[in-house]
Formats: sequence, structure tokens, C-alpha cells
Amino acid sequence: MKRLVILGAGYGGLALAQKLVSLSKGHNSWKVTLVDHRDYHLIQVRIHEVAANSIPAAQIKIPLSELLQGHKVESIQAKVIKIDPVGRTVETTSGSISYDRLVVALGSVTDFHNIPGLQEHAFAMKTLDEAILYRKAVVEAFRKATAAGAEPLRKNDPRLTFTIIGGGLTGTELAGEMVDFCNDLCKKFPTARNAYRIVLAELTPHLLPELGAENGDYAMNDLRRKNVAILTNSGIDQVLPGSVHLINGKTIKSNIICWTGGVKAPPLVKESGFETTRDGRIEVNHNLRSKQFESVYAIGDNAFIHDGRTGKPVPQTGQYAELQAAYLAKCFAHEQPGVTPEPYTPFSMGISISLGRGEALSLSGPLKLTGMPGRVVKDLSYTKHELGVRNVLPEVRLG
Repeated sequence: MKRLVILGAGYGGLALAQKLVSLSKGHNSWKVTLVDHRDYHLIQVRIHEVAANSIPAAQIKIPLSELLQGHKVESIQAKVIKIDPVGRTVETTSGSISYDRLVVALGSVTDFHNIPGLQEHAFAMKTLDEAILYRKAVVEAFRKATAAGAEPLRKNDPRLTFTIIGGGLTGTELAGEMVDFCNDLCKKFPTARNAYRIVLAELTPHLLPELGAENGDYAMNDLRRKNVAILTNSGIDQVLPGSVHLINGKTIKSNIICWTGGVKAPPLVKESGFETTRDGRIEVNHNLRSKQFESVYAIGDNAFIHDGRTGKPVPQTGQYAELQAAYLAKCFAHEQPGVTPEPYTPFSMGISISLGRGEALSLSGPLKLTGMPGRVVKDLSYTKHELGVRNVLPEVRLG
């Protein structure tokens, strides 16, 4: 029996393991091994909600033992140290694992872009631990600023200024949720009501640059209506304790600083001998196979996939990773010697961006929903993912 090793139990890796085992029932042609340093699947797209105290941390952790129950999948909790694509082995903290095929689905890590002081003085928003630390820091900032004997608060007080750097999906969603979080805290600390400020700084001329100017401007206007200070065309020169220094010479005095401006593939991908893009991704062909090593595939944040229809790379979102996993599962399950599978064709079922606990911007083809209707669609997407990984939903036919 051939051994397929999947590195990472995120959106792509978990879906691949589950779907391949389901499709292979009755002719078990693959021994599937899933490796992840965590013992749970993280609903990554809800990290900002934990950070802004909208949901508890436990809500976005689903134990792998629960999700793999009834599946013939070997689950190994270990950290990947190195991949040997020539010798077809993976070195982990639990030992060496050999493979016939390897799928790299390790997700991404924060890319601080070598901006001076950024990594040292700003919170990242990539892991659950980082979200929890950020949430605690916000609460502590309110507590200290309103404590007996503290200097009187003033409008836009630096002690209660929360700066988010990066106006893409995560940064925009975090800004919207922070409005609700700060309003909640003002009920407990009423003297802070007119003192706190949320700042969202973006390098490009518009928020949500991946979704076009019209949608970015809608999000910007909505957040400004809630008194979020939006700074576009605002590159970061350096970050110091308590201040963000912009390339244009302006300075934002800020107690809590959060960076949501970029991710990259884990360094071990390049260190393992793969030729990678600037952000560390493996360039794959139309079957999601490495152009360099025939036994290696990559999906999600680890794959650089060129979309011939748009001329752009396929977006790095959980939805695309899940659909890439479904494609590979079908290829592996129905593999025949000498037969090349149909090429992977990227497509999107739409996207929803939270603009606070009670509203969202939801886009699907020509359909655009805002406010509460948009939020309903957003919440349905969360529910669909959770039910899907729990195998409650029926399989989606992909042709």
C-alpha cells in the first residue's frame, strides 16, 4: 500500500485526509498519515473574533481525534523539522517518516517584512495564543488607564489607542470587531467612553485591496462611520514602544499595536531544498504537483498556483485550500497508471468580510449583501465549514 503523508491539519490538509479516505473506501490504495504540531484543527478565519472577545477561544478549536474518528488516518502530533524530497522522508520531533507521496499543507507564518521594531513591539494575529494575548492586553490597557490615581483620560488618549497595521481581510475584520469590544469595555470602564481610539493603517490606497476599490471603500466608509481612523497610503517606517512611525513622517502614538500585514510559508520549506517564490511558496503545475519533485504536492498557503484565466496567483484563503484538497483527493483516489488527471481549475464560492459582530460585506458573483444580511451569510459560511469538517454535510461533487 502506498503511503501518503500530509503535513498540516489546517483547511487543506484535514480536508484532504478526510475526503481521500472517504473516496477510497473499498479499495484502500493509500495509507494516509496526517502530521501536525497541534492536536486540534484551528478555524483560522475566526482568530480576530477571539482577539476582540466576540467568541471564546474554545469555539475555534476542534480536536483532531474527533474529526478523524471513523477515518483510517494515522494522526501524528509532531513538529516538522525538515523535508527530504530526494530521499522521500520527513524529519519530525517524533522521528523520521517515509512517503511515496507528500502533500505540503503547513499553512503560513507571519511575515514582518524586516520592518524595524515591528516584530518586537507589535502583536501578530496568526495563532490562537497571539489572539488571546492581544485580547488580554486590550483589557489591561482599559484597566490601567482608568485605575484610581491614573492621569485623567483625554480624547484619543495614546493609552487607549489601538493601532492595526494592514487593511486586508484580517485587519479590516479585526477593526470592526474591536469597535464592539471597546464599547463592551466602556460599560465596565465608563470614563474611557470618549478616550479610546482605533486606528487602521493600510499601505495601498484602499482597504481590502484584493477585493477591488469599490468594496474597499465600502468597508472604509462603514468603519469610519463607527469612528475608526483609517489611514491609507500609509507605509510603516519603524515601530517603537508606544508609537508607529510612517514613511510619510507622521507618527501614531499607540499603546497596543497589531500587525496583520503579511504572511509567508514556513522557512523550513525553502530550507528543505525547494525552489520557492519570494514568500516561500512552492510553485506547482496544473495538477498541484511540485515542478521540482514529482512525489511532492502543495496546497493552500504553501502553493503558488498561477490562474491562467486571471493572470494572477490563486488567493491564499481557507476556501481555496479546501477546494484544492478536494481536487487532490479525487485525483489520488481515482489514480490510474499513465493517465493524467484533469487540471485543477480554481473557483470561488464567494467571500464574506466581518465589519463587526452584527454586520458583514458578503460577495458572491454579482451578488453583494451588506449589514445584517451580509452577516447572516458570514455566519452560514462558518457553520458550513464546521459541519463539513465534522462530516455532517454531504460530499460536494466537483465534476
